[in-house]
Amino acid sequence: MSKTFNTHFSINRIILWLVLFLILSTCSTPPTTQYTSLINTAHLDHLYEEVTMDGQQVGAIWIYSEAPDYQLVTDVDEGFTCIDDVARALVFYCRHYLSDSSLYTLERIYSLTDFLLHMQAENGYFYNFLLPGPQVNMTHQNSKAIPNWWSWRAFWALSEVGLLEATALSDLQSRCRPVMDTLLAKMQLVCSTMEGSILFEGIESPACLADFGADQIAVMMLGLANYYRKQPNEAVKKLLTRLGNLLLEVQQGNDKNPPHYAFLSWRNYWHAWGNSQAHALLYVGRILKDEQFITAGLNEVKYFYPYCLEKGFLSGLSMSAEDDLPIVKEVQSFPQIAYGMRPMINASLEAYDITGDLTFAETAGHLATWFFGNNPADQVMYDSATGRTFDGIGSSTSINRNSGAESTIEGLLSLQAVEVVPAARRVVTTYRRKRTD
Repeated sequence: MSKTFNTHFSINRIILWLVLFLILSTCSTPPTTQYTSLINTAHLDHLYEEVTMDGQQVGAIWIYSEAPDYQLVTDVDEGFTCIDDVARALVFYCRHYLSDSSLYTLERIYSLTDFLLHMQAENGYFYNFLLPGPQVNMTHQNSKAIPNWWSWRAFWALSEVGLLEATALSDLQSRCRPVMDTLLAKMQLVCSTMEGSILFEGIESPACLADFGADQIAVMMLGLANYYRKQPNEAVKKLLTRLGNLLLEVQQGNDKNPPHYAFLSWRNYWHAWGNSQAHALLYVGRILKDEQFITAGLNEVKYFYPYCLEKGFLSGLSMSAEDDLPIVKEVQSFPQIAYGMRPMINASLEAYDITGDLTFAETAGHLATWFFGNNPADQVMYDSATGRTFDGIGSSTSINRNSGAESTIEGLLSLQAVEVVPAARRVVTTYRRKRTD
């Protein structure tokens, strides 16, 4: 495990909370809102657990929680919690802090961040799973300290901590920086040497993405963009530009032909889950003032998302080439999960922030109605009374009513983004009202 953080014992934590209380007690009470928030953290609180690692209490989130009692289910090969989910929960609480800077929110930010810091390996990457004990899972193929999803998600989450303007977080932010810098050096190597392209069923893709995936590049870019906002430097700017240019190469179709400017996720395949390519390009484009990135991202939101809505949402599609012309070979409608909705919602709202075009905000609202019954199963997928988001839709008649970490957090992140944009929130509110009338 990483040696770049200081171990804190209970007495230090008590002193910290006393300092935080004194800071926060001087803050003014935020004004009351005129609407009822969609956000209910009750189930996320239920999934939260503190464990001891190296003598320190850190926060964990259960990966699996099954209906009907929604208790912890541990996978014997993987473990009971992981970077993938703790990182996303940390992103949620960092954004939640903007409207609720309570000791509760700060405690979650501290404890979940400390979990991430404990999971960094000596080589700079992160292990993913934690087994009961607790014991870091260093051997599972989806837990090794290698350049993969969980390391990029850890960087993204730590970068969200770094964005917060809060004296109460200065100590934590100072401990995050060397951890991020260690991984940043590794990120500079991604796709730095492999050039050229490769064909998958006639569809051309950058060779370096053959096993890596554009979807992973997008997560890296989100974290790097946050990092650049706090610490602008030419090296990170060049890295963001290089990675963004790779995404441009996987955009397919146009306004007339499917898949209507969608960015393929991996090889010749697009999948809804983790489809953050448009969001990453729009966000980075705004920060770097890169019009090419912005135009490409806007095209996916403008043309592909209405196509998805018209089709009743999509799970995936594959492409091939016939007579040198790219075509959509196969379209999958299921499964549909919250993780497929959130990236499109984020991209739509980023498009709205950039252009001021209400159509994009309304698109985000229409996408979010998936959680409230606007889906092929005609089922409410987010229960605002309990805070549970169900794990997915298997068919027009099949619902997975388990509610684990990923679905819970992705649902909360989606609604958190929508409800602070009046035009998007209005679409959701109107849909819910009509559904209950």
